Amino acid sequence: MSTILSICGAVSIVGGAGAIVVKVIKPAFLLTKRVSQLEVYNEKDYKRLQSLEEMQKQQSKCLAAMLNHEITGNGIESMKKIRDELLESIIDK
Repeated sequence: MSTILSICGAVSIVGGAGAIVVKVIKPAFLLTKRVSQLEVYNEKDYKRLQSLEEMQKQQSKCLAAMLNHEITGNGIESMKKIRDELLESIIDK
């Protein structure tokens, strides 16, 4: 009888220790998974921001060419070139 009680006591002690270990380790695994997902989102956001920055540069260049054309009446070839670059940039994205 005492052997059975000692085995039951050992099982309950091991089970309790296992539950504590799981409660400690599980959040670490969940945090690791969450961090990796956030890194994926961060990479996508960074690429999108670079794309938006490039588009803004193209638009600024276009605006400068139009302003120059309004002032001088020249620069039509430059405007055509910038238009083609802007259209290509829009189509690629």
